[in-house]
Amino acid sequence: MKIVIDPQDPSPKFKQLMTQIQRQIVAGTLIPGEKLTSVRKLAAELNINPMTISRCYQNMEEEGWLERKRGVGMIVARQGLQGRMEDRFGFIEPTLKALIDDAREVGYSKSEVMALVMQYWED
Repeated sequence: MKIVIDPQDPSPKFKQLMTQIQRQIVAGTLIPGEKLTSVRKLAAELNINPMTISRCYQNMEEEGWLERKRGVGMIVARQGLQGRMEDRFGFIEPTLKALIDDAREVGYSKSEVMALVMQYWED
């Protein structure tokens, strides 16, 4: 599990952590049943308060992303993730909307934006 907390990001650290873990689950980097790094170890690695990690894990458990396994710790949920996996668009929608708004503002046409997207997709 690779997590990077951006001190310049105005969003709370626990939210950054949640988003990164969710993205790794959706991408298949973290698979159902896989054990997550312990609260203490991850807090030490990221140099943040263990309560931040604990809050993140608890929220993700309540939302069905993770499950607590006695004697093991937190693992990626084995069931109930299918709907979340199909909702991958939610991770890029704000960025995509901002791109479209910016492109319109400076006068790009739809076809020009699509051409740029295709160019960068191939790179």
